Amino acid sequence: MTINNTNSKNESFNLILCGLAFQFIPLLICVLTLLICEGFSLPFPRFLSHLTISGIVYGYVPLVKGCRLYSYEKGYASKWGWFGLLSIVGLSVLLLLPDKRTNLSSEESLGKNSINFPFNKLNITELFLYYSIALPILIATTLTIFIIVFTIIVMIIVSFCLANDSNFVDFFSSVTWDILPELYVTFTYLFIGLFLVRDIRKFGFVFEKFGILKQKIINFKLIIFIVFFDYAFSWACHSLNLYYFSLIVPDYIFEKLINKSEFTNLIGMLFFSFSIIVLAPLLEELFFRGIILQKWAIKWGIKAGILTSSLLFAICHLNFNIVPLFISGTIYCVLYFKTGKLIVPIICHSLHNTIVTISMIGQYYSSSNGELISINDYQASMEPLLGQKAVIAAISFAVIMVFLYRNFPKQDDILPYYRNPK
Repeated sequence: MTINNTNSKNESFNLILCGLAFQFIPLLICVLTLLICEGFSLPFPRFLSHLTISGIVYGYVPLVKGCRLYSYEKGYASKWGWFGLLSIVGLSVLLLLPDKRTNLSSEESLGKNSINFPFNKLNITELFLYYSIALPILIATTLTIFIIVFTIIVMIIVSFCLANDSNFVDFFSSVTWDILPELYVTFTYLFIGLFLVRDIRKFGFVFEKFGILKQKIINFKLIIFIVFFDYAFSWACHSLNLYYFSLIVPDYIFEKLINKSEFTNLIGMLFFSFSIIVLAPLLEELFFRGIILQKWAIKWGIKAGILTSSLLFAICHLNFNIVPLFISGTIYCVLYFKTGKLIVPIICHSLHNTIVTISMIGQYYSSSNGELISINDYQASMEPLLGQKAVIAAISFAVIMVFLYRNFPKQDDILPYYRNPK
């Protein structure tokens, strides 16, 4: 990551975001339409195809222009911006390039004397694209190549040592590729976390001021209270959303959600659990609450910072449970302001994910016998419970709203980072 005057990059990233929006929003609309209309005649098929193709083609204009400006800002010739023709892959290359540009004297004014130091040195768009696109692509590519090479070497060695035993080769190959998604998730979280901590220190942040380490007084009663009602609301909303979506896109819900397990073996389960319970809460809270929330609170005000960072948190999960994720993000923001300690939302997030993981493990063992639940059986089993789940959602939502109303920070509150001593 680079540390430059963020104002000089705003134009390039505005163009890049505009190009990506033109390319992927029509594509997303087309995919959602295909899912919803599966089994029916597709409305306006020619219009949708033309819209998608036109969006992808037209999106290259601002995308390439923005990439050319960005490459120039990093100290490279603007021709490097033609990597933008590769869309996300090309943009990732540019984001990963080391910065050749020396700091200008105007950038020194963004130093420690500024009241908003070191948040004023951050460009959230660059930071977000780097950690959500560029670095994961690099990690996935590196890990895949390593797994392929490692598998080939092991299979060659085994073929010489156990020439007549092909069962071991098949078993090793299948297990390796079965746990690849969990390995990818774990190593992505791990390396992004390491890079993020490194870059935080480069920007001038004092890590201890986030309120993660050496926190002696933690209100566990508050944590248990929040986790209970937050999970109750999320669970009820998830159940209701899943049922109503099963009426709209039954095949997708049947294949991708009802009968799908996040892992296929014990090793994958361990990697997945470690990622979701330990790594994800640490990384997501540091990134969304520690960095983005406070940066946007400085830029737009505390209320807008809480709402926008929580919305981004919900969207980044790529999940149809947007509302409960948004509510959870808002709760974690308010907890951070209320306690001044990032460890509190981290613990809440971790406990929430622990409950979710336990339910996934239970689903994995219950479905290990190979029996699939049909969409009709699922809907029939859910219909008598809809009223109960709606009541649970309503009660938990009311409790959460009371908590947020009583504890929502004021517009002139001091940011948690500046409240904590070094």
